[in-house]
Amino acid sequence: MIKFSIDYRSPPSGLGQICNSKHKMPIQPENMILISYDGNGCPDNPHYGGQIHLKDIYENPTEIDILRQFLIDNQVESVYDSEEGYNRPDISMNGHFDLEDWIKIMKSYVS
Repeated sequence: MIKFSIDYRSPPSGLGQICNSKHKMPIQPENMILISYDGNGCPDNPHYGGQIHLKDIYENPTEIDILRQFLIDNQVESVYDSEEGYNRPDISMNGHFDLEDWIKIMKSYVS
């Protein structure tokens, strides 16, 4: 299963990583795709197998649309977001969301 896992550790980690469970644990960074945005992660992180760097993700719905398409293009099936899982237990299964449900949550934060 391919999932997008939100990373709340620190700004260098970006928004999160796309991980494929077919890789044996622990999954190495070169087998992950980093998703970063301005102010959270460097645009050219050489330690990952791929990367997309977005701009103004919480201010521009077009950036969320770009993220959605990138996730679809990379065959992401679910999103793991522990914080939103806590906030929205009605649509989350222990922090796991359907991609489209999570995108709706992200769009609700756009100013």
